[in-house]
Amino acid sequence: MKFFIRITTGLVLIIAFFLFNTTTALSQDLNQQKQAKRKQVTEIDAKLKSNPTPEEYEDLIKKREKIVAEIKAIEKIMKSDDATMKKINAVKRAGNAGNSALKLGQLPEALNYYNKAISLDSTFVRAHYGKGLTLKKQRKYKEALAAFQAAIDNDPAYSSAYLALGKTYNQLSQPDEAIAVYNQAIQYDPKDAKMHYMLGEVYQNKKKNYKKASESFQKATQINPAYDKAFYSLGVSLIELGKLDQAVMALENALAVTKKKRWEGPHYRLAAAYNKKSAYSKAKAAAIEALNNKKNYAPAAYEAGKACKELGQFNQAIKYFGIAGKSRVWKKTADYEIDLIKNRDKYGSY
Repeated sequence: MKFFIRITTGLVLIIAFFLFNTTTALSQDLNQQKQAKRKQVTEIDAKLKSNPTPEEYEDLIKKREKIVAEIKAIEKIMKSDDATMKKINAVKRAGNAGNSALKLGQLPEALNYYNKAISLDSTFVRAHYGKGLTLKKQRKYKEALAAFQAAIDNDPAYSSAYLALGKTYNQLSQPDEAIAVYNQAIQYDPKDAKMHYMLGEVYQNKKKNYKKASESFQKATQINPAYDKAFYSLGVSLIELGKLDQAVMALENALAVTKKKRWEGPHYRLAAAYNKKSAYSKAKAAAIEALNNKKNYAPAAYEAGKACKELGQFNQAIKYFGIAGKSRVWKKTADYEIDLIKNRDKYGSY
């Protein structure tokens, strides 16, 4: 323990001598060094989560302890430097003011505060991120992308910036760029379930690549077995791939782990899967459950109508198709199904 104290004390003296005896001995330099070392700690933490060998684990722990000691030494110097503390406080005040203005929808004011914070400390990640959110609300998307990227450049572990950057690219119909962002985040932290989920969403909704989407959703559920949205989206992709038994299992898992009291989506998708499997009684039951969760939910009503039609329950089928037909999106298809039932002679056998 005495040896460790002597090392720490030595680090304080060495860092203090170096910083206060060069022209770059500014509080911003201290902040940058601290942020850089925090990144190193984050990188080590990520490696510790990746099942290293006992020898690698011991080595990583030693490196981590050394860097943490260096961070504490820097923090000690910063606390002793009144000018630095005043600057840090000014940065925090500007950042907090930006956050408050953003919450109130005062976008020009928020942008001014974030820019002030960044001018005082260019490594202030939260200011870059807040600036990006503000610019995005102002529909200045290119500038927002640059702000989110600046946040990532200053802290490669800042997952919120990756999510915001990827979502912005996705909203701009640039799915390839969004995929690249999420993959970059996953390379940095392979066990970030949200990133795998977001990657799957792009593959599923923008690229229509259900195989890659299902792989991403599956990975998300493996990392977080309580990730209800990932199970649900996995079920959707598996239906598209024709893997109906697996889809049913994924959707049932979504319902098993969710904390939502009312969630019509999985029930509706279960109805669709069961109809494709010709399990019409189960399809009807699932569709009705979806309608219990969301009254007049057109997609579920349509699946209920399909199931009833196949079960020979034509009056019920007409009722459910009628509910579906109240939706402009489903009206044409639902009306056709009703006409098909009422005028079977016209269409012949179906």
